[in-house]
Amino acid sequence: MIILSKALSKEDNYKFTKEQIVNSKKYVNRKDLLNAILKENELYSFSEVEDRINKFMKGVS
Repeated sequence: MIILSKALSKEDNYKFTKEQIVNSKKYVNRKDLLNAILKENELYSFSEVEDRINKFMKGVS
């Protein structure tokens, strides 16, 4: 199991599954939101996750 940490920067091109992101320490306060906006069978980088969170919070679909 990969444990995500804040040590990886947004510039890194690593991609993670929804499960890895939801269970990461970086997004511990956003579990419910991430479960709602991320899809099961896709991979996401940190910048993609941040972009989706920002769009959701602004009401942009």
